[in-house]
Amino acid sequence: MDKTISTLAITGFWLIAVTYGMARFAWGLMLPSVGQDIELSSRAAGVIAACSYIAYCFSSIGAAWVIGRYGARITAIVSAFCAAFGLLLLACAAGVVHIALGLFIAGLSSGLASPSLAAAVSLAVAERRQSTTNTFINAGTGGGIILSVPILLFIPFGWRGACVAFAVFALLCLLPVTRYLPASHSQGAKNEQSWRQLLQARAMRRLALIAFICGIASAAWWNFGPDILQNHLHVAKETTSMLWLVSGGAGIAGVFTGALAARTGWNLVYWLSLLFMAAPLALLAVSHGYSGWLIPAAALCGVGYITLSGVLLVCGASVTANAPAAGVGIVFFMLAVGQGAGAIIFGQLYALLGATWSLLIFAGLALFTMFLTPTKL
Repeated sequence: MDKTISTLAITGFWLIAVTYGMARFAWGLMLPSVGQDIELSSRAAGVIAACSYIAYCFSSIGAAWVIGRYGARITAIVSAFCAAFGLLLLACAAGVVHIALGLFIAGLSSGLASPSLAAAVSLAVAERRQSTTNTFINAGTGGGIILSVPILLFIPFGWRGACVAFAVFALLCLLPVTRYLPASHSQGAKNEQSWRQLLQARAMRRLALIAFICGIASAAWWNFGPDILQNHLHVAKETTSMLWLVSGGAGIAGVFTGALAARTGWNLVYWLSLLFMAAPLALLAVSHGYSGWLIPAAALCGVGYITLSGVLLVCGASVTANAPAAGVGIVFFMLAVGQGAGAIIFGQLYALLGATWSLLIFAGLALFTMFLTPTKL
């Protein structure tokens, strides 16, 4: 990559690390500690986690319009501010309502980040390099998770101190975002296509359905993984943090999604990512305590989800080539709707059926999705 592409890719990677890895997915790791300070039932935890996804949905809906009117740079700046403000509110939370509000505002950030970065890539990067650049940026989720683990372990004041640290990282994003993302919003006219118009395309409708189901399946690990490890498998808190670090670290492998797809084809990458999501859930379901198999299982969770989201991102941008921000917005909107629904459904199943059957059901859902290949692959 030349210097312009490199700086854009690294800036995007950092913004995704903050808005996804810290402002969204770190919640799963914080949940057991938050539950010690503020009383939360399994059902309440599922509903609270859904607040982040609901916010993501709202911001995804409006992202293409904001980008068309104000440009990718301004939209990314707003994304960073939402992450910082929501995390600071979460750090000061005194009850369930405050937690939900903080997660909601922080959740707005990721719904704005992905479409704004997809638009920036479409403006600044040659078409032949866009898939590779987009999947590199998307792997920032893993980077954010990697950073979140030592911060949660070693920053003073526990999860509250960690939220403040995450907010500082979000504010630090502003300098590279302001400097390296294109300010132009010449894509505005193209992005004014309504979602209804875009969804008239059969390929887009199929992709939206796949994103929705994948979102449901992914909610088990990313919302309840640490809780399952500690309360179902009785894994120590320190070991849980290590496994979460492994999951995020393995997700960094998502930077190779574009290069791998160029060699093997997108179909194989898509199928493998879903298999990698399903297998660890089944293993967690039948496990009865800590074993060495939990390390590769956690790694597969990270690789599977981040690679899958990269595939969906590329498909969304290619299906709506004239309006990549809108296409990515639709895909990530449906992914978030699925994750929100999945968080609520899993929380209910977890309370009613226990972890084993809940995990097996969600693993089966991921396997079922392998039969619904996006038509643009």
